[in-house]
Amino acid sequence: MEYRKIQITGESTYIISLPKKWVKKSNLNKGDTIIIEEKGEGLWLKTREGGSRFSEIDVKDKTKEFLARLLITRYIKGYDMITFKSDKFIEPDKRKHLKKMSQYLIGMEPFGETSKEIMFKMLMYEGVDLTSTVSRMHEMSFSSLKDIINAIKNQENINENFLKSIIDGDNEIDKFYFLILRQLSNTHCSDVTAWFQIVKSIERLSDHIENIANLLLEGQGFDEIESYEPLVELYGEVMLSLRSGHPDMAEEVLVEIEKLRVKERKLLDNLQKKRDKSLLVYESFRRIGEYVSDIAEGVINLH
Repeated sequence: MEYRKIQITGESTYIISLPKKWVKKSNLNKGDTIIIEEKGEGLWLKTREGGSRFSEIDVKDKTKEFLARLLITRYIKGYDMITFKSDKFIEPDKRKHLKKMSQYLIGMEPFGETSKEIMFKMLMYEGVDLTSTVSRMHEMSFSSLKDIINAIKNQENINENFLKSIIDGDNEIDKFYFLILRQLSNTHCSDVTAWFQIVKSIERLSDHIENIANLLLEGQGFDEIESYEPLVELYGEVMLSLRSGHPDMAEEVLVEIEKLRVKERKLLDNLQKKRDKSLLVYESFRRIGEYVSDIAEGVINLH
């Protein structure tokens, strides 16, 4: 049993401190909301209701960018209801920016607002297993890589609408990245590090696909696509290795990526000597190969 003195803040608010051990055990942080229920002559404190986690954030003088980062962080940590509050009012630009950012958080939707607060609530049932979510993220990324390599090879569909569709696709991939981080935050097992390596590599790989699309949109040329065609097959094989639980397939991907690196070193050396303007496109394809390799290593580490 512990004892706490009642203190007063302001003119009429009575407060007591919470036991540090209980706060740590309950995984609570500054800004979190706890539930207080009156039970006879006593009070009952609890951190969850129906399995939900709540967080309340004071807007004060925080920038809209910082508030958006807090929204993402709370989402990833597994909070189901996130409320932004202000003593006076929440500025329209902050309100608009928070709503825009919530569009990147699958299942997290605006759920009522007043002039002084705006609430976001998780409305999606999260019963899908981690492998299925990662597979969906990979499928979108894989499709973009395949499409852009085929388009460069055949010089078809290299137009503004096609390239912008590839760029927009990266936004969808980012949504799954945040969702998977949320799933990982609630996973307590030795495989978390390997899973994070896999999903982070898919996200970074997809960023480079977007970068290639942007460079082509700016008019950058590209002639040696044949050297990077194997990336499509290898990217598909590494995910098949994850789904099937056969790490030997991931080992084979690592061997093939190393062969690809030997060829591309010669190619990149020649481009650097020529000061070729398309070097940035080649560099992104090189990085894609590295991230496929990182995914393969993550798959191996799961077994």
